[in-house]
Amino acid sequence: MNNVHTTDMRMPRTRTTRRKTSGRSSGKDRITVSLSKERIRFLKAHSGQGGAPSVSAYVERLVADAQARAELEKLGAHTALYYDSLSAKEAAELSAWGEVGESALATGEE
Repeated sequence: MNNVHTTDMRMPRTRTTRRKTSGRSSGKDRITVSLSKERIRFLKAHSGQGGAPSVSAYVERLVADAQARAELEKLGAHTALYYDSLSAKEAAELSAWGEVGESALATGEE
């Protein structure tokens, strides 16, 4: 049996070929960021205090927190736009339904 299977079948490298940095795929990309020495000291000091296993994990958490705050602000703005667009009659009706719901919850808690 000839072992020609892999000898002449090498894939040519192209621009789209990506090299993996590790054997496992983490779903993450690497970026390079330039920060002041003061910011780097802050990140290193607080990543250990915050219980993060690495500075990268700490930065990931900071970005996730900022993203969550931005999404919450966006939701709040959309909610305000919705309620501001209601007529006085619609707002009064929704308020009345809210009071019915609150009283039902209060009754259920007793």
